[in-house]
Amino acid sequence: AGRPPDAASPAPTMAAAAAGRSSLIAAIFLLAASAARCCDATRSVGADGASQVWPLGFRRDVDEFDLRRERGKCREISQCYCIAHSSVCGWCETTGWSMVGGEAGPRLHEEEAGESCPEWIFEAADCPVLYCYRGLVEEVLWWTYCAWLPLLCLVLWFVATCWRADLRIQHVPHSKHVVALNADTCKSGNLTPFSSWGARAGPCWDEAQALDFFGTRRSLDSFRKGMHCPVEERLPTTVSRPYELNLSDLCCEVGEFCEKWRVGPHSVSATVAISLQWRTAIGSAIVPAIGLMLLSSVFVMILRAVARHVDAATWELVAYASSELGEIATPLQIVVSMLVSFYALNRIIWYWSVLMEGHTLQGHCHDLAMIGGAVRKEMDVDWCARYLLYRHLMLTMFFAYQLHTPRLKFKGYDPLIACGLLDVDEAEVIEQAHCGPGTITESWIASWIQSNLQAELRQQAFHALRDLHKSITTVQALVEQRAPVSFESLLFVVVYCLVAVLPFSLSTVEAMDREAVMYGPHVGAVVGTGILCAYYLALLHMLRHVQAPFDHIGAPNDALNPIALLNTTERKLRDYLTMPTAAEARSELFSPKGEPSFSSLSGSPKSGMR
Repeated sequence: AGRPPDAASPAPTMAAAAAGRSSLIAAIFLLAASAARCCDATRSVGADGASQVWPLGFRRDVDEFDLRRERGKCREISQCYCIAHSSVCGWCETTGWSMVGGEAGPRLHEEEAGESCPEWIFEAADCPVLYCYRGLVEEVLWWTYCAWLPLLCLVLWFVATCWRADLRIQHVPHSKHVVALNADTCKSGNLTPFSSWGARAGPCWDEAQALDFFGTRRSLDSFRKGMHCPVEERLPTTVSRPYELNLSDLCCEVGEFCEKWRVGPHSVSATVAISLQWRTAIGSAIVPAIGLMLLSSVFVMILRAVARHVDAATWELVAYASSELGEIATPLQIVVSMLVSFYALNRIIWYWSVLMEGHTLQGHCHDLAMIGGAVRKEMDVDWCARYLLYRHLMLTMFFAYQLHTPRLKFKGYDPLIACGLLDVDEAEVIEQAHCGPGTITESWIASWIQSNLQAELRQQAFHALRDLHKSITTVQALVEQRAPVSFESLLFVVVYCLVAVLPFSLSTVEAMDREAVMYGPHVGAVVGTGILCAYYLALLHMLRHVQAPFDHIGAPNDALNPIALLNTTERKLRDYLTMPTAAEARSELFSPKGEPSFSSLSGSPKSGMR
């Protein structure tokens, strides 16, 4: 009664402090008990009143209600790999059913505490068979996911095959593309028609190429006019294609493609479009390469299905077999790379040698014409002599390439007679030659030098003729140069073996990881196989067709065009043999109309003129 009314009693405060300490001690004890339950085997009583055993390392992260539900789900699992869709179910391989458990083992009831599961599987990847049937829809989806890449490769192969077949129809010569060289096909109309030519033309005859060389009628009258020759009688200054076709020339020809797709002529798209043209190396290898991609994708699909349906022991054998194929492909690829690199480098150097020897041959013809141009042209017989040298030089160069150029092969000599390069009497003599027509024309040139040149000019002309013969022999020897049959067959067989092994040697796929094989589409491995096969097959195509450097049918973009070389040679021969000197151009020998006055040549020469 004597205390102030607001003073607190000390007894309740002490009681509250004691209660707080008791609660803290109880909480620490409960935490320690929980930790001990996670580390050691303890006993707990379930909702059904039965005592349960919790194995070492098993975490109870669900309540009793969820545990009963998961136990019911585990009883519905009939295949080992189906535990992949549950977080607490495992598989006992000893008993053959699924139970609730953890990584350490299953969770058993008190009455089953003495039992154990020696072959306990908690990770789905450890199951002997990685297959779980979850309904028809799931099966269809899995097989669709497994088969989409082979189906895509099949569609690509079908499209590529149809595309290349269409290109074959456009480019391979057949009956309607064969040229009958007569008055109807000659745009100039100057060629003498002959009825027998239509049946004697070869299947490799090309109209545009034929008109480049045979489309002009040569005559002595047009030859004598020289620089005053009218345009319609002049030789063509352009041809349908150059002597050597390069990538820059083709880039200029794809203007329509570049305009349609709005890309530059030297862009990657234009280069790819050129590389896929008819009979190019990559274009010829694209269909078999896609076919090998299809084979590789089918192999991957089968491998994924096998990984899903066979047991671990069988899969181990399959994985080892797949790995062995990869080990075979690696050393084989090294050997093939060495052989192909060596052979391809030598054949490219050989191809350039053939190309340059053609220019050398052209230069020797120019040398003879330059020397022959020193012969006087005061009389008609002098012009006839020059024209004779001009024709025989052109025939010599023509016969040097005819044997190895499909577009120049024909029966008889009618086209040469029709275009004015060969007389009928000369053709009868050439037909009786023992070796070939080129030998006859070379002997005619030697006779011409002996009859029309003297002293130093004759000696220099014979040196030039000797060099001309040497160049002709070199061109023919280079074209006939081949690798030994054993080496070439070895190279082709080894490449074919490598290409056959590559679709089954998936070096980027880890075969021992079954789930990675099952669920990975492996697009990179399949595409890489296709690229490698296309590379090796394209090299084989190039090596096979570069051996015929003038074959415009086998390799139209890579073949050399001797007709272009003949045209440029002929134009220069006319300049050397018909062009007047500077003094002659200023003299009175030429009329104001620009035509030579040959009647004035029969008199005495003017002063200073020879």
